[in-house]
Amino acid sequence: MKPPRHKHPRWLAAALVAAALGGGCGDTDDGVDRVELRAYRTALEAVIVEVSAVEAEVTERAVGSSNVATAANLEAVYREVRPRLLEALLVADRIEPPGHLADVHAAVRRLIVLRLDAYALVMEGYAAGDESLYQVAEEKLAAANALIPEINLRLCEIDVALGDRDDCRILG
Repeated sequence: MKPPRHKHPRWLAAALVAAALGGGCGDTDDGVDRVELRAYRTALEAVIVEVSAVEAEVTERAVGSSNVATAANLEAVYREVRPRLLEALLVADRIEPPGHLADVHAAVRRLIVLRLDAYALVMEGYAAGDESLYQVAEEKLAAANALIPEINLRLCEIDVALGDRDDCRILG
């Protein structure tokens, strides 16, 4: 087992710097401060990128080309990546969302907590030989994944308000 890391990754520093920005001028048409909105979106993006990277690593390493994840594979990968997800949660908790975005922030936080809970259940189930915990873990992962479309829509709406996108329609 690796010793705990004491060095914070670059994305953590970037998120904290972005979260510290704010105030100033640049209101959007609906009175929302653009500087505050941009700082929030930038800070949150660092968290989202890390959570997505963890999920991609889980998929790549635990599932792999066989398209089957064993409890042993999942447990090993979850044990390794769980600290990164915990760190992402801590960073998210340090970010103060603008009042009108508290719901999207809560959804991102809930997604992280659900994944952390699922990872812990798999690790506990594997250690105890209790396969009944795997079903509960699957339900938590499904609940986390069900939050993604709404989070993505809200993030897109923020991007539109900032002028980074024209609209949120999915192109097909």
